[in-house]
Amino acid sequence: MSLILEIPRGCEAARRYVADTVLREFLGLDVTVVTGNGLDWRLLDNEGRASLSMPDSFLSRAQSAWLKPESLPELPLPLWDAKQDLPEAVSLDLPLPVLAGEGKRGWWRDEEQAARLGLDVLGSAFFFLSRYEEIAQSHRDSHDRFPAFASLAYRCGFLERPLLDEYVEVFWAALQRKWPALRRRPRQGELRYTCDVDHPYEDSSKRLSLLFRALAGDLLWRRRPQEIVARLGRLQRAKRGDYSCDPSNTFDWLMKLCAAYDRQATFYFIAGHSGGSIDGCYDVREPYITSLLRRIYLNGHKIGLHGSYNTFRDAAALGSERRALEAACRTAGCAQEVTRIRQHYLRWDSARTPAVMEESGLASDSSGSFADHAGFRYGTSHSFPLWDWQQERPLQVREQPLIVMEWSVIGPRYMALGRSPKALKKMEELEARCLHFGGDFTLLWHNNFLTTEWDRRALSYLLSRDRREVPEPVAAAEE
Repeated sequence: MSLILEIPRGCEAARRYVADTVLREFLGLDVTVVTGNGLDWRLLDNEGRASLSMPDSFLSRAQSAWLKPESLPELPLPLWDAKQDLPEAVSLDLPLPVLAGEGKRGWWRDEEQAARLGLDVLGSAFFFLSRYEEIAQSHRDSHDRFPAFASLAYRCGFLERPLLDEYVEVFWAALQRKWPALRRRPRQGELRYTCDVDHPYEDSSKRLSLLFRALAGDLLWRRRPQEIVARLGRLQRAKRGDYSCDPSNTFDWLMKLCAAYDRQATFYFIAGHSGGSIDGCYDVREPYITSLLRRIYLNGHKIGLHGSYNTFRDAAALGSERRALEAACRTAGCAQEVTRIRQHYLRWDSARTPAVMEESGLASDSSGSFADHAGFRYGTSHSFPLWDWQQERPLQVREQPLIVMEWSVIGPRYMALGRSPKALKKMEELEARCLHFGGDFTLLWHNNFLTTEWDRRALSYLLSRDRREVPEPVAAAEE
């Protein structure tokens, strides 16, 4: 069965973008999009016998103050108990915060052939997927990132729920009320494990200043003088290219773990140093790294680019790094193009970074999470095409949203849950919400964050398919 979607005039590229993404990609429906003369989003069947309309609340209001703070949704957001009107929209957290819409006469009305959903699903989708609020606000942290605390999702308490996916479920329930014969595309999510290779080995093995700092820490702060001898021994091995005893060298353990649970991982490598020392101290051309690339490839895993610190606004630098990593892969005998990326420190400029990635020849990004708080930055865990704010058009490069970075949950400056059952429970809750809506739970756990027993047990627990014993909290001295 096919439908016709009439879209209001104005912002036509944005409207077609979200119509394609929600109706065709997320739901898998056959839809023809046309520009209408009305003020609402309006869906009709091919014979024009039934219709479903939604208010054009967000985009029509935003046009008068485009990309300015006053165009953002007004707080507090209305709340709707959607199950009262559409009980078919199962698995919703209630009440449902309404980002944009009109419910003065009720959020759902079905009168003979014409029905009306008061929730502006498509306008809200543009707000989420384009990251409109990140352009309209000037908040930035010390790494020039838009922080979670400035987002509407955090301030209104729904960052940890995939609100756009919930909206799509409500929309689908409304569609089925009008057209019971409609069938949606079945979707089944999965856990996607990823690893950012910031430090394939201890930086102190390459930089004298860091070595002295580490030795001082062993003696004065950690009070482990015995570690000094071990550290100096690892340094001597590293000089010979032997990192077998390096605590950051957890790659073989990781790949064995993935094999045990039938998981394919993606490892993101830094191939440039646009930010200097913040980009680590390794070179993808060195023998140890090319050997590591080959082992990853032969074990059936993927290799991606970890764009260095300043590349998120620099297409030339990013393209150069992509080519450098591809060259290292060829040297290692890996027959794969580098098309996947995650930005170092999750640096992201919604106004520029998506277009920079496409210009650099990349096809898939997974930077889409806030560093300071895990959750649903885009309101979804489904893959979708990114929006180009420079030319106001959808791009070919796709976003696979990152849902959890381990340090976002554990770190004392972020969610501060520590290495504890509470942290692991939070990760499981977010995973369950992804999978419940057929989305993917994309998890980042760094190789150099697997140095404690709790880290290894926690990651093993998350990757396993038969979860039983939850790892106990780590001792304070192990942090």
